[in-house]
Amino acid sequence: MPFQAIRIIFSPYHVGLRDHRVGNGPHRIRTCGLEQQLHNLKIPTDIVTIAPVDDHEGEIGRSFEIMRRISMAVQESVAANRFPLILSGNCMSSAAVACGLADQDKKDLSFVYFDAHDDLDSPDVNENGYFDAMGLSMLRGESWKTLMQTVPGFDGGFDFNRRFLYCGLRDQSSVQRQRIIDAGMQVIWGSTEEEKVDFVRELKTRLAQQSYSPALVHLDLDVLDDSYGKVNSYPSPGGLFEDELVECMELVPKMAGPKSLTVCSFDPDAGDGDRIAGIAVRAITAFVKGLLDTGALHI
Repeated sequence: MPFQAIRIIFSPYHVGLRDHRVGNGPHRIRTCGLEQQLHNLKIPTDIVTIAPVDDHEGEIGRSFEIMRRISMAVQESVAANRFPLILSGNCMSSAAVACGLADQDKKDLSFVYFDAHDDLDSPDVNENGYFDAMGLSMLRGESWKTLMQTVPGFDGGFDFNRRFLYCGLRDQSSVQRQRIIDAGMQVIWGSTEEEKVDFVRELKTRLAQQSYSPALVHLDLDVLDDSYGKVNSYPSPGGLFEDELVECMELVPKMAGPKSLTVCSFDPDAGDGDRIAGIAVRAITAFVKGLLDTGALHI
């Protein structure tokens, strides 16, 4: 059954702190015209805001409470036949989204991840001290196992088993790169060591080689090339240009079956915030048009 509306799940948090660093990204995307673009497409839209979590203990406690609430919000959105569009500070929100979709899609869920970073660290290999770098190891059941059991829809861990496709991945240590290979995850690598990667052509080829439906789609805006400035604290060269990102985002609904879209990890105060927010709005709009064109969203 096609979705009949879009629900924006608004989570403006950076590791549990509201409106801080990447927690400001969702605000800037909204103020740069996202909802007006959806209105122009005549798409019914409502908004669910993740409430403050200040009464939970520490960065870890607050972060897991946000994940619980995102999972429940996704479950409720799907039950109401509304496509979940998650505007989030932290990347780990996509682990919560996967849990929220699990009741519908069980272990058939695929992943299309636009990201410069793998988010696959476990605590024993993490070097940067950034909790958000562990979202996918949590989802695989490799780390924070007890707390992950408290996230609604989590059932012991997801086995990606080649149904996971990164696009634009590039900022990895040798240890991180080997973990990706060992997990059997598919990758369109970003690079500065050879001629420019044709991300659109490569994505089209990979999506045609096997099914990535139903799919959780994840857009970390640091997938953009660092020539656009600092999207967050971890920019890197060799990424997607604006037009490539927009074309890729329009392509995904036409070649996979998206069940959600998460847009995250954007600190508007790190660089040219309005420019990056404008790119995000354009990319999201292209994605939504793709949903309309394929009938996955019917209004």
